[in-house]
Amino acid sequence: MAREGKGLRGWLLDGGTRLVSRAAEKVMNDPRGQDAVARAVGLAQRGRRRVEELQERLMEAAGIPGRQDYQDLAKQLARIKRKARDLAGKLDPEARPSGAGGDGGGRGEGGEGGPDRGA
Repeated sequence: MAREGKGLRGWLLDGGTRLVSRAAEKVMNDPRGQDAVARAVGLAQRGRRRVEELQERLMEAAGIPGRQDYQDLAKQLARIKRKARDLAGKLDPEARPSGAGGDGGGRGEGGEGGPDRGA
């Protein structure tokens, strides 16, 4: 018997999984079942969008920044860091990191902000 290594709990779980799998297969083979599943998925997606919209409104009303605000700030910060590195390199080209460490971003001497930049 397959119970030896799994115990009663494992045996029940395996049996339940098989039964649910067969039931799901029967539902998905029936066009009415497929339609019902499609409707349920659509309803769940619309509900999720609605909850997200309400959450955004509540957070905005409470003065709490949302996910998009953080993403926009992260992009802006990355642009500022790049610009600061470029400006620092123009002021003192010998003090720029060589890409072997530090915060040089892996750029060597011919990298962004150098005299042969092409822009």
